[in-house]
Amino acid sequence: MNSSRISGRTATGLLLSLTACVALLAAPAAALPRAPVGPQALGHARPWVEGVDPALENALFAATYSVLPAHNVLKVYAFAAGGYESAGVRFSARVPHEDRDLTAKEIAREAVILIRTTFDDFPEVQEVDIWGTVPVATVQMKSVENTVFSISANREIYAQLTRQPALSDEFFLGAFGRVWMAPQVPR
Repeated sequence: MNSSRISGRTATGLLLSLTACVALLAAPAAALPRAPVGPQALGHARPWVEGVDPALENALFAATYSVLPAHNVLKVYAFAAGGYESAGVRFSARVPHEDRDLTAKEIAREAVILIRTTFDDFPEVQEVDIWGTVPVATVQMKSVENTVFSISANREIYAQLTRQPALSDEFFLGAFGRVWMAPQVPR
């Protein structure tokens, strides 16, 4: 048998397979079939298995980037776990194009804005983690970031807070529990 010859039927099958692969690569992500993600995929009742949700990430990035005065949202993460969506928003605690870091009060204001925007605009998100970072000094020859602020907020507490008008940023953030602020943040 000569292996260099391909029958018409085999060539047609290969062409159809190749066409299907190209079509899958060209299809938008939303059109592709999705495997079950989250607790129901494994038969669990709690949302401990999460999968990345690019559509939610893009929408959340656009919403949060536009509401901050300095437009300093760096990265948004969104996870889907079968009806339990969560997100993370990382923002710069250094003022872009300036040589200063945000003060503790400014960081708190931006965190409140990010939490409110996430929960108000994305009702499917049940929890959001917010953290602020500053670049490590270039004299250290590293391209890493240093976390100087973090908080985790959940929708249940947020719903209670929305019924209380005119809360200070500090009280609002404190209602979610532990607020971490690095000692080097300007007070």
